[in-house]
Amino acid sequence: MGNGSENFDIEDLMSYGDDLINLLDVKNGFDVISQSFEQLKALNSACDEDFSEIHGSIHDCKKKLDVCKKKTEEAYSDVAAEDEIERLQKELDEEMELELVADELNDLNAQLTSIDEHKQSTKRKERDDLRTVKKLSMYASVTKVIPDIDDPSKISGYMVDRETRVIEKFQFETNKMTAYETCNSIWSIINKQ
Repeated sequence: MGNGSENFDIEDLMSYGDDLINLLDVKNGFDVISQSFEQLKALNSACDEDFSEIHGSIHDCKKKLDVCKKKTEEAYSDVAAEDEIERLQKELDEEMELELVADELNDLNAQLTSIDEHKQSTKRKERDDLRTVKKLSMYASVTKVIPDIDDPSKISGYMVDRETRVIEKFQFETNKMTAYETCNSIWSIINKQ
């Protein structure tokens, strides 16, 4: 069987060889082959030209596509940049508003602190005034003297007798008397009562 297929191949080969010899023997056959070869060359050249043109067109299309892609990306980046700018502006506005609120809050806190300090100072003064009034009341009860403490350049006040309901004013100039003389004078007024 292997010999049969070899024979067939050899027989086909022989048949092709004979056809080729017959073609070459005929003067016309060589011209046909030459003409076919020339046509093949022309066809190959035309195909190469078409390929070059198509390749150039494809290259131009790729360039145009790249330019279009670049423009599209720039447009998207511009839109994205505008969106980013808008977002950043919004953040900046919110931050500035927060700073204003924080400043106002700090001012209000400072005012509140000032008001609290003033309130405490007022309470202390009221407490001190009440204490002073109580001291003066005690002094007046014991010594029957109500001092006038509005003018520190002089020593003055009132002698009060509750039983007779008599008020007698007294006044001593501190620059004309010594402290000892002023004190003795006040005691002498107190002892008269």
